[in-house]
Order: sequence, then C-alpha cells, then structure tokens
Amino acid sequence: MRRLAIFLVLVAALAAGFAAAAQDPAPAVEQLGDVQTLAPGDVEGKPTGIGDLAGRLHPALVHFPIAWLVGLALVDFVGLVRKREAWQRAGIFVLAGTVLSLVPTAATGLLRAAHMEFDANLRALLVVHRTLNLVVAGLLLVALALRLARRNRLDGWWRRAYLVVVFAATGVVLVAADFGGRMVYGPNYLPW
Repeated sequence: MRRLAIFLVLVAALAAGFAAAAQDPAPAVEQLGDVQTLAPGDVEGKPTGIGDLAGRLHPALVHFPIAWLVGLALVDFVGLVRKREAWQRAGIFVLAGTVLSLVPTAATGLLRAAHMEFDANLRALLVVHRTLNLVVAGLLLVALALRLARRNRLDGWWRRAYLVVVFAATGVVLVAADFGGRMVYGPNYLPW
C-alpha cells in the first residue's frame, strides 16, 4: 500500500510538470530565435577511419557507467549501511556491471580525443576530464579488489574503506561528467 501511494505521488508530480510545461510554451519558443540551422555536414566532416567512427560512439556510451556507478552507490548504501543482506549480495554484480561499462566508454573516449582538433581551452578541459575518469576507474578497481579479497563479505574496517572508495568514485565521476559537458556545451554552460 505504501509503495502504491509513493507511485501515485510520483505520477501526479510528473503529470503536474507536464501540465505546467504545456500551459505556457511561449518562453521556449521565443528563445528559438537564437538557433542557427546547420546541415549535417556543416558540423564536422565524415569519420576518417574506424577509430574515428568508434570514437564517435562515446557520447552514446557515457551515460552507462555514470548510471551504473550511481546505482552502485545506492545499492551499497542500502546493503552495507542499512545492512540488507540481499542488497549486499547484489552489490558485487552492480560493481561488475559498473567496471565493465567503463571499458567501452573509456576506449571510445580516448579514440574520440585522438581524432579531434582542440584549442588550448578545450584541451585543458579534456585533460581534466580524462584524468578524473582515470581516477574513477582506479577507484572502482580498488573497490572490486576489496570485494574479491573479502569474498564479498565486507565488515568493520573493510566496509568503511569500501564505502569511502565507492562514494568517492561517485563524486569524482559527477565532476568528470561536468568537465565533459563543458567540452560539448561550452565552459560557461553551468553557473559554477
């Protein structure tokens, strides 16, 4: 009954949001005057090879490790902090999915970077973005090593160390995502 009530509240909030957006579309339409129409070939040339083509998959893949990692933080919070056994056992599988999702995302990101032209400002953003994501990968490998070394039985100091690593990786990936967004949308896209 409680889950049904929560679901109904979420549906009502979503419906209210859609209704508010539908009532006054004028501000969004007025802003369209600043949009410039481009033909598909005007933005970038065709891929120059298989590496360039594979690198262009990076924007489609970046969401997976971020979502897996945020999901891992939630699963580990419920499993290890709230001490729910089933969630604890699920954590190793979510961690494995997180680590596996990093591989194609990192590979395509590195390929994309190798085939792009950068000015100095964009290169600086890229270096920070890449470095932070390598830190995330390292932290997740440490988390995986902790889980495997303890045979998925994290207690005491091991539990605290593991949670610090996972929550740190989650925070760092969100900052790295901001730098990736700045490369795409411009350095002043967000107000900070």
